[in-house]
Amino acid sequence: MTQARVPSIRRRLLVRMLLPALALALALGFAGALVIRNVVETTHDRLLDGSVLAIAERLTVEDGEVSVDLPRVALGMLESQAQDRIYYGVTYLGELVTGYRDLPIPDVGALQPGVTIHRDGVVRGASVRIAAQARRVYGKPSPVLVQVAETREARQTLERRLLAGLALAELGLLGLIGALSWYSIDSSLRPLTRLSDAIGRRAVPGAINLQPLDVAGVPREALAPVFALNTLLHRLEQAIAGERSFTSDASHQLRTPLAVLRMHVELLRRTPPGDAAQAATIDDIDGAARRLERLLSQLIALARADEGLAETGAPAAVADLNDVATRVVTEQVPHALARGAEIALDRPDGPMPVVGDPFIVGEILTNLVDNAIRYNRARGTTTLRVRRTEVGACAEVEDEGPGIPPEAREKVFERFYRVASRDGPEGSGLGLAIVRALADRIGGAVTLASPAARSGLVARVDFRVPRDAATPAEP
Repeated sequence: MTQARVPSIRRRLLVRMLLPALALALALGFAGALVIRNVVETTHDRLLDGSVLAIAERLTVEDGEVSVDLPRVALGMLESQAQDRIYYGVTYLGELVTGYRDLPIPDVGALQPGVTIHRDGVVRGASVRIAAQARRVYGKPSPVLVQVAETREARQTLERRLLAGLALAELGLLGLIGALSWYSIDSSLRPLTRLSDAIGRRAVPGAINLQPLDVAGVPREALAPVFALNTLLHRLEQAIAGERSFTSDASHQLRTPLAVLRMHVELLRRTPPGDAAQAATIDDIDGAARRLERLLSQLIALARADEGLAETGAPAAVADLNDVATRVVTEQVPHALARGAEIALDRPDGPMPVVGDPFIVGEILTNLVDNAIRYNRARGTTTLRVRRTEVGACAEVEDEGPGIPPEAREKVFERFYRVASRDGPEGSGLGLAIVRALADRIGGAVTLASPAARSGLVARVDFRVPRDAATPAEP
């Protein structure tokens, strides 16, 4: 399926500027061709007129007969590089005195004596231009007809050369107009290019910039969409700020009563045991409090991730992925033991620097390991692997649980989305959303896959490494 062609304002403006110029060039070319033809005809007709006059001036009457002393210059002035053929004729009362009999004879009575006329004709199969004049001679009652004809090769050659010169001049002019138009359009659209670059910089992965666009230097025609975009950015900033404020305030306001609730539960546990219903109620209260505390911790982490995405320009922090992984596994050991599961760490020796704040990298790994322990099978093993890759470093958290169907592996990154399961533990559906948000903040990438040849899930996070700390991938 072919992709639709993206319209271009620059190309459209150039075409719409060149089309009138092309139409004008065609009109000028047509007018120029008429002028060239007229000039060529007039110039060569004057040469013919000179030949006719030179012959007519030599007409005399001797012994009652018309005679002419044909001057050499009369026909010599018509010589050209085109080697045109010249025909002449002197007739009196239709009888040829001298010259060529092939020349057609016009009606002499219709000619005004002393006035040269011009007409086109054909002599010996060639197209010719004929100049004719009726001249009265002393001693003869009727006028003598003098004609000179010339083939059209010289005229056509000169006309073609002039037309070619006109065409080249017009092509050069069109090229100059196109170049100047392109430069003018490019200069005029340069503010829009800067505006496009300013908008594009707001789409940098891992950063959200909601600052309004600078309207200084924006053309008047583009002010309306810029103002509309600035209004949209302002409203979006207000909406995100309100959401962050609500999440942060609600989380901090509920921390205190949860702490008090858990303190009283611990006090009840230390009192002499009562009946079984009281003990079950205490366990339910404790479980609910723990779940609510975990939910609030995740909301706080999510709010921090959103807040970090809105910050731009801060220098990138560096964390040691090996140290962070070791700390996370150590902190999650009690959680794994409480569920009768095992946890393992597989990491190379030495430091492994990655781009990202240590707290953020720790939150990413903590959520992945916590999810893996919760959704693992009974007495299953959760493994955290750290290794180098060709372009950076990665951490993989693998469990032996039921896994996630391939069609749901993208949806689980949405907030509060949970895969339907009867026997699965309760959760908030925020763990992987937090992982995705925090990974985006530091320029990482999260992917889910199935282990080879068994059930379970492998959650992989690819981290960027500092430029001065790039290392080759492990074999």
